Amino acid sequence: MLLKTFELCFLVGAIFSVVSFLLGHLLHFGHHPDGAIDATGHTHIDGNHQGSPIISPFKPVVIMAFLTVFGGMGVIGLNYLGLAAIFAFAAALSTGILASFLMYRFLIVPLYLAQNTSAVSQQELNGVPATVTLDIKNGCFGRITYVVNNNTYTAPAISGDSEEILKGERVVILNIQKNVFKVTKL
Repeated sequence: MLLKTFELCFLVGAIFSVVSFLLGHLLHFGHHPDGAIDATGHTHIDGNHQGSPIISPFKPVVIMAFLTVFGGMGVIGLNYLGLAAIFAFAAALSTGILASFLMYRFLIVPLYLAQNTSAVSQQELNGVPATVTLDIKNGCFGRITYVVNNNTYTAPAISGDSEEILKGERVVILNIQKNVFKVTKL
């Protein structure tokens, strides 16, 4: 029974890891800092990055690393090392926890912090030039593209002075309210 549990954990972790790797590379989805997915590959700034970020260790990749190592080490302990069930379980549990901790500490946390170093607060975007990519008409939302720190971002926009602004026109960001950028022509 314990061997079947180890095998199942190993298979679930390994299959999930392979499938998520393949889908991530084949579909080329971009991820927002707030977790939303954008198929265009653009990221958006949500402006809520204040203070030290709290990075949860309960991410799917960390859980799958634990399951894969736990299951693999359990199978090795029982089948190849001939350990008693309790020792195989202890070895599997400790190596699974160690592997997931190492992945979290030396991979997830540094990548998350590196991702957020280029984030800019919404107040710093006031006065940044942008280009309209979707017409802004009659108080309706349009879309702008702007560049900060050599990164291109898109955002919903509305005219700050109720003036119609057509695609391709250069604008300047006046302010941001509820993640909607108010802009005016340059």
